[in-house]
Order: sequence, then C-alpha cells, then structure tokens
Amino acid sequence: MLKKKIRMIARIVFGILLLGAGLTGLLGSMPPMQYPEPANKFMIALVDTGYMIVIISSLKVLVGVSMLINRFVPLALVVFMSISVNMVLFHAFLDIKSILPTLVIGFLNVYLLFGYIESYKPLLKAKN
Repeated sequence: MLKKKIRMIARIVFGILLLGAGLTGLLGSMPPMQYPEPANKFMIALVDTGYMIVIISSLKVLVGVSMLINRFVPLALVVFMSISVNMVLFHAFLDIKSILPTLVIGFLNVYLLFGYIESYKPLLKAKN
C-alpha cells in the first residue's frame, strides 16, 4: 500500500516536472540558459536543427500529461527513457554544475520504470 502511494506521488511529481519543462520549451518562455562553451555549442546546434527542441519539448508534454492522467504510463516511461539518459549524459560530460535537476528527472524515470516492471515482463522474455 505504501509502495503504491510513493509510486503515485513520484508519478505525479514526474508529470508536473515534465509538463512544466515541456510547456516552457514549446512556448519559449524560459530565459536562455548559460552553459559552458562546449555545452553551449551543443545546445545551439540542437536549436539550429529547427526541430529537436520542439520534439523533445513535445515529448515532455505528452509524457507529463500521461503521468498526470495515469494513462499509458509504462509506454510513456519507455519513450522518455532515452531523453532522460541523454539529459544526464549532457550534464555529466558538458555541464556537471547543473546536473541536479536532471538527476531528479532521471531517478524518477528509472524508479517508475521499476515500479511498472510487471508491464515489461512479457517484452523481456526470450523466444524459444
């Protein structure tokens, strides 16, 4: 019972974080971040593609909404995992000073993946 409540709280917090970050990215209402030079070059390249930030922000919104309305949660967690990993790696290699918020998002994603492990068991079976 306590595990379910903790998982629900983690899901809602994760959803709020992603929805807020995604909407901020889509609406362009966040002031430009100041990164160290290599990280700044990488972010400029992502912005210059014309689509990466839109896709990432849109996925944040979709996954955030999924978490908040508790629909398709296992699927949304898998979809967002690659983004979580890349966020952590970006900060680990290019901007370690501001890694904490990303670690929170990464931790919540992994925690919730394991919380929904029963949903993934059929996918993890080897074929005979």
